[in-house]
Amino acid sequence: MATKPAKSDLKNLSIREIAIIVGTLITAIGYGYYEFEYSVQIKKIEKLKKQSKEIQITTGAFQQALITPARTQKTKTEIKNLKDEIIELQLSIEKIKARLTGQDLEILNELQNEADFYGVFLKSIKTNERSVSHAGLNLKEVSLVMEVESDYDSLKKFVTSFKNFPAVITIQSLETLRNEKILPKLESRLHIKVVVL
Repeated sequence: MATKPAKSDLKNLSIREIAIIVGTLITAIGYGYYEFEYSVQIKKIEKLKKQSKEIQITTGAFQQALITPARTQKTKTEIKNLKDEIIELQLSIEKIKARLTGQDLEILNELQNEADFYGVFLKSIKTNERSVSHAGLNLKEVSLVMEVESDYDSLKKFVTSFKNFPAVITIQSLETLRNEKILPKLESRLHIKVVVL
C-alpha cells in the first residue's frame, strides 16, 4: 500500500525556512528595484546630461559664428531655440532627480495625507533609516512599518497610489488580519522602503 506524501504545512515552518523565504523575497525585490528602476533612472540622467552638454557646446559655436549683421537675426533665433531645448532638458533632469529627492518628514506627511485621502487610518509608523551608496550617489534608504486600519478597497487604493508618489517606493511586505471587533475594516501591517538622495 502506497503512502501519501507529507503535505507542507505553512503554519509550521521552521525559523530557518522562514528566513530563507524572507531572504529570497528581499533579494528579489532589491534586484528588481536596482535593475528596473534605479539603473534606468541613472541612465536617463546621464543621457540628458550628455545631451545638455552637447547643446551648450553647439550654442557656444553659434555665438562664435555671429560675424556679419545679416546672419545675426537668424543666429539669434537659433540660439533662442537651443536655449529653450537646454531648459527643457534641464527640467527633465530635475524631474528625474526629484523622484529620488525628498526629506523624511515630507515623505511621512505625504504618506499621512495619502492615507487620509483614501480613508486609511494609520495607527502607528515605525521608521528606520540607513545610508547606502550606489553608482557614485549617496542615498538614504528609509524603512517604514505602518500599522493601519481600513477596508479592502481603501487599502488597495492607498497602496496603488504609491506608483504616483514623488519618491522611489518599494513594498517589502503587506500582512492583513481580520479582527471581528472592527469589521468590515481590517488590520494591516505594511512595510515599505523609500529611497531618497
